[in-house]
Amino acid sequence: MTAPLTTLVVFLGGMLTAALHLNRQQRNTTANLIAGRRIRVLCIVKGPHTSSWTRGYFVIESGRWTWEPGARQDPPFMLPSDVRPMRMRPPGQGEGRLNHRFLVMECTSAEGAVLMAALHGRVEHVFMALTRG
Repeated sequence: MTAPLTTLVVFLGGMLTAALHLNRQQRNTTANLIAGRRIRVLCIVKGPHTSSWTRGYFVIESGRWTWEPGARQDPPFMLPSDVRPMRMRPPGQGEGRLNHRFLVMECTSAEGAVLMAALHGRVEHVFMALTRG
């Protein structure tokens, strides 16, 4: 009887610790954004002329945004500067690299359709930066 109870207590304690950590991370990101400090959001992007997803960082600072391509990209994928989000959705079946914690933004640009994926709690910052842009 004690072993299942101990397991349950340890499991619930772990869930509480994870929830508090994620909540603190989100609060810090939002506070940094409001204060005008630089934040980097990990994004996975599929461009109009690329067939695979590539990693990079969407950087927001002082009301403007920039794109930092991933370190191991040759040639590096550059996000078009006129990207505008159209809608958000969960990842589909054909997007195997993305797990359930990501949200996909379908965007348009002069070059064509761009798909951007970021984690829940972070994608909102990217969406707001792109719509303000």
